[in-house]
Amino acid sequence: MATEDERYRQSSQYRLWSFTRAGLQDLRAKTNSLAKQQIAPRLTANPPPEFLTAEEEIRLVRFHTIELIQAAQFCELPTEIRSTAAVFFRRFYVTNSVMTYPPTELLKTSLFFGCKAEGYYIRLSRLSEKLSGTTSEQILAGEFLLCQGVRFAFDVRHPLRALDGAILELQQRLPDEQSRINKAHVRAREVLKFSALLTDVYFHYTPSQIMMAALQMVDKTLVDVLVPAPPSGAGDGAAGEMHKKIIEAIASCRVMLEEEPPERMSSYWETPETIKSMKPLRKKLQRCRDPDRVDLVALQKARREQALNKEKKPAGSGEGELFGEAISREVKRRKVDTADDVFGPPMPL
Repeated sequence: MATEDERYRQSSQYRLWSFTRAGLQDLRAKTNSLAKQQIAPRLTANPPPEFLTAEEEIRLVRFHTIELIQAAQFCELPTEIRSTAAVFFRRFYVTNSVMTYPPTELLKTSLFFGCKAEGYYIRLSRLSEKLSGTTSEQILAGEFLLCQGVRFAFDVRHPLRALDGAILELQQRLPDEQSRINKAHVRAREVLKFSALLTDVYFHYTPSQIMMAALQMVDKTLVDVLVPAPPSGAGDGAAGEMHKKIIEAIASCRVMLEEEPPERMSSYWETPETIKSMKPLRKKLQRCRDPDRVDLVALQKARREQALNKEKKPAGSGEGELFGEAISREVKRRKVDTADDVFGPPMPL
C-alpha cells in the first residue's frame, strides 16, 4: 500500500506546481520578460511606457489576492472555496503576466471556478450580483484562460484538514490541556486562511509541512509533541537525521508564513496608506498592459467569431473525385449487333 508521501508525489500539486525557490523566481522572471516582448509591439505610445518588473508583478498579485479574499468573505463563501480560488489565482500568474491578463477580472473568475472545483453550488447570477459592477459574461470570459493557466490541475491539497487531524491527535495525547489546544487550533487556522495564501508556501512545501509551520507559529511545544525527537543515543543515526530535516523544513516554512501574519490584513493591507501606496503600481499597469487582452469578453467573442468564420473544407463533388475519374449518372446502354445475335435475324413476314 502506498504511503501518504508517495500518494502526494503522484498528485498534480506536487508534479506540476512544486518548485524550488530559485526555480520559481526564474520562472516568474521569464514570464515577465516574455510579456514585455509580446506587448511592446502592440503599444502605440511614444515613447513606450515603462514596464512592470517581476517584483512589482508579485506585489500586485499579492494585493489582488487580498481583494479576492475580501470578495470571498463578502460573498460568504466557505474557507475551502476562498483558499482554492486564491491558489488558482496565484498559480495562473506564475506563467501569465498581470500585464497580459487583467487581475481584476481573473480574481472573479477564480472565485467562481473555485466553487466548481470544490463542488460548491452557487448560481452565477447570484455571484455577479454580489460583485457590484460585474456581469455573468465577465466572470465566464476568463474561465478557459484560467483552466489553461493552471494546466487543468484542479485538485488543490490544503493544510486545513491536516490541522484538524493534528488537533485530534493532540487532544488524545494531552487530555488535560484542551483549552490550550483549542486556542492554538483557532490561531493556526487563521494563519492558514491568510498567511499561506499570500506567500509562496504552496509552491515549496507539502500541506503537512505548512500545517506544522502554522502550528509552530502559535505554540512551538505542540509541534514537539507531534514530531518528537528520537530517543537519546539514536540522535546521530538515520532517525536523528530525518528529524533534523523535518524540523528544518518546518522552520523554513514558518519564516515564510511570518512574512504575512494574519494581523497584517487589518493593520497593513486595509489601511488607506497601503491602498494609496499601490496606486502608482496600478497606474503603471494601466499604461503598459496588453491592449488586445484588456477586455476578456471582447477577446472571447473575437475568438468565437474567428472559429466560426474558418473556411470549411469543400465537400467532394461525387464518386469521380473519390475514385479519380468522372462517372456519368446515366446508365450506358450497350448496342447489340443483330448480326451477331445467337438467335439470328428476325423472321420475314
